[in-house]
Amino acid sequence: MLREMTTWEMYRSLLFSVYLPSFFMSICQGSVLLVIPLFALDLGANAGVAALVFSLRGLGNMVMDVPAGYAAARLGDKYTMLVGVCLMVVTGGLASQATSPTELAAAAFLFGGSMATWLIARLTHISEAIPAYQRGKAISTMAGLQRLGNLIGPVTSGIVAVQFGFEFVFLGVSIIAAAAFFMVIFFIPRNKKGHHDDSPNIVKLVPHILGTHLRVFATAGVAVLFLTVLRSGRQLLIPLWGESLSLDASDIGLIMGTAAAIDMTMFPAAGYIMDNWGRRYAAIACLTLLSFGIFLVPYTTNFSTLVLVAMVVGLGNGLGSGINMTLGADFAPPHERGEFLGVWRLMGDSGSFAGPLFMGYIANTFLLATALSVTASLGLIGILMMAVFVKETLVKRS
Repeated sequence: MLREMTTWEMYRSLLFSVYLPSFFMSICQGSVLLVIPLFALDLGANAGVAALVFSLRGLGNMVMDVPAGYAAARLGDKYTMLVGVCLMVVTGGLASQATSPTELAAAAFLFGGSMATWLIARLTHISEAIPAYQRGKAISTMAGLQRLGNLIGPVTSGIVAVQFGFEFVFLGVSIIAAAAFFMVIFFIPRNKKGHHDDSPNIVKLVPHILGTHLRVFATAGVAVLFLTVLRSGRQLLIPLWGESLSLDASDIGLIMGTAAAIDMTMFPAAGYIMDNWGRRYAAIACLTLLSFGIFLVPYTTNFSTLVLVAMVVGLGNGLGSGINMTLGADFAPPHERGEFLGVWRLMGDSGSFAGPLFMGYIANTFLLATALSVTASLGLIGILMMAVFVKETLVKRS
């Protein structure tokens, strides 16, 4: 039985064990997202090869989701967190020594695997350590810090790359990850395992989890899948639409930066809604504003109208800060928490990976406006699933 904590006690308990390491790891992730394709070009790759190298990071995420959940149950949350962070340290060093796009591609895959391992183990730890009635605030704050790190990472790594070279960016990633490594060692007091004798082996894990929790994955899982498609879609389609309006890179960057700034400030509201009104309210608000904003994009005609619509999209995405993780933590059974969260994250990552490919195909086959309309329609299906078929998982404080 978890002891009751005030909100500030909860934040203090997670500050050095989870929040600061998460912030450092998100800086690493943001740096990697920017530098991998640029370094690939610098190593002689063309644009298509650079895109392939970059996509391997997402593939590494997906491949490691289930093994990371399996490890969190058997090795324990703390040890699995350390594995993920240690892999980031080692991969940063390897990437700094890459001399070809092939070597960088291998590093990109490992970067994705390290983040997947870290994220699932971290969520397992919070699910075990924080009472359900405070889970929304705890996870939305973590998501807000992650957004901040993803914003700081590209800015700082871009400066370092210009001044010193790409190799030093990856060495910096290793140093920052090492700081997170030592925080986890010293500030997480014990390693908690969730393994049970009747838990399936890794080969049977995915069908076992999907079969046991079929209704959850067929309803909430599908809604989360569509939400991740919308989230990845906004990052691809809004810049493409801006380019179709003949806006230059600085204008598009300002539009996306404005949306990101609004997104980043919404995590307190997201946590409040999840822990006081319910998870479904936060999910429906997020999906509604995201869908509405994406639907309006084809009706924009200049910088001013597009930035206003992008702000709506940023507001919607911000109100869903941590919603995927919170729902996953709520639905996860205590005796198979790690295994469930691995499969849950795999479903979300599938949407992030396949969504841009799907939208790109529609845009090439039909029109960019058609891709935007189809993406918004998926959001409407997600809203329907959440409103009608998904039960509320908020547990009120007794």
